[in-house]
Amino acid sequence: MTREELIEQLEDMLMLESGELELDKELESYEDWDSMGYLTLIAMFDSKLNKKLDIATIKGFKTPNDIINYVGL
Repeated sequence: MTREELIEQLEDMLMLESGELELDKELESYEDWDSMGYLTLIAMFDSKLNKKLDIATIKGFKTPNDIINYVGL
């Protein structure tokens, strides 16, 4: 998965239009960053990246950049 593909996936997860994701914006400020967002992120990591996430790791993500950096893109 490329950085751009991950950003697209995050925009879909957060119910944003293409280009609306602000990489340094606090995740908590996005309406759809909630328990369902957590589950969607876990599923995406499992199916698309073959990586496992736990809730403690997810709660450590403060911005979309944190997620991108965690993936290593």
